[in-house]
Amino acid sequence: MTEGAVDPNTFEPAQLAALDDPYPVYQSLHATGRSAIQTASGITCIIGYATADGVLRDSSFRSGPIAERFRQLLPSGPARDELSHRINFLDGQDHTRVRGLVQRAFTPARVRDLRPFVESKAEELLEAAEEGRTGNGIIDVRASFAHPLPSLVVSEMLGVPLADRDRLTEWTEAVTPLLGVEIPEGKIDRALDASRDFGAYAAELLEGRRRQHGNDLLTAMVEVTDGHERLSREELLSLVVTLYSAGHRTTRDLFCNGLLSLLRHPEQYAAIVADSSLVPGAIDEFLRFETPTQYVARVPVMDVEIAGVSFAAFTPILILLAAGNRDPASFSQPDRFEIRRDEGASLSFASGPHYCLGASLARMESEVMLSAITRRWPRLALAEPAPRWWSSGPFRGVDRLCVQGT
Repeated sequence: MTEGAVDPNTFEPAQLAALDDPYPVYQSLHATGRSAIQTASGITCIIGYATADGVLRDSSFRSGPIAERFRQLLPSGPARDELSHRINFLDGQDHTRVRGLVQRAFTPARVRDLRPFVESKAEELLEAAEEGRTGNGIIDVRASFAHPLPSLVVSEMLGVPLADRDRLTEWTEAVTPLLGVEIPEGKIDRALDASRDFGAYAAELLEGRRRQHGNDLLTAMVEVTDGHERLSREELLSLVVTLYSAGHRTTRDLFCNGLLSLLRHPEQYAAIVADSSLVPGAIDEFLRFETPTQYVARVPVMDVEIAGVSFAAFTPILILLAAGNRDPASFSQPDRFEIRRDEGASLSFASGPHYCLGASLARMESEVMLSAITRRWPRLALAEPAPRWWSSGPFRGVDRLCVQGT
């Protein structure tokens, strides 16, 4: 991957995947003074916070046409079928119905009840990481802690057997390219195979819950009703794939990206060690400063104007969440990392009807992880000043995060 700014006049979203640091690009785009730009390929990119928030909340902008675009790129099969039922690609009444049913099952109480499990597993993983550290005391926090913990949590939540966790994690990584601006040719076959295997596994898991109910979220989604409404088999299968994928990858990258920034500001790490009440605010800044999901896409179904920007019907729109989170019109000194910042919510979980269903779970896990790591290592430093980054589709994260702690 490379670094450096990009000419706003020639910018294309596909360029972001090749950058270690996309934020100089966003600085260049903000310097134009516009809240949205039109690329040569015909994509409208929203970079302003207010405009992005307005579009995300406006029902004129739909996700369904984006799913149809992806479907056209894929051969007939499970991956193509699953996109039709994915909750983040549903609109209108279909989305309201499915989301309402899921929220009846995925309750705040269920998230609260998971916290002791998360706390216990966090301590176990950190203990194992400390025992297995190298001779020079270096630990890869991503590999030993931030990668396995969210997988354990979402497996517990859905009732996935521990023995199957690694397989599901591999499938999650493999299917990620299917959600990018472009689908890399070298990865599409593996992504399609993983999508097929993931779907088949989800079907077996679902049938098992129908035969024998448990005390997990999948059972709750199977049983949930709203009058005569239930989740269909296809919707349940898609939800298993979506919840596992988002519940693992997003939380891992949220934590690692943010911890990297925190360790580059050791005085702020020390402040959290001294005062654990700073943890929730730190997670807010993790989300804003190093956004794990860089963008989402929408298509307006009519001509519409948002925050002074006109959008033509059926023009593809890319909402650069990460750029909105660094908008100088909404955040003072937006390129400064500050855990005590108090300037409103970031766009990292989106907003409006598609606000992330798992936001409270991701926050809780991240708070537990940060609390656990600051308790165990009051002094923690980066062992590599320039960690490697990975990017796949809209997702961006640290490839490894090596630290030394005492």
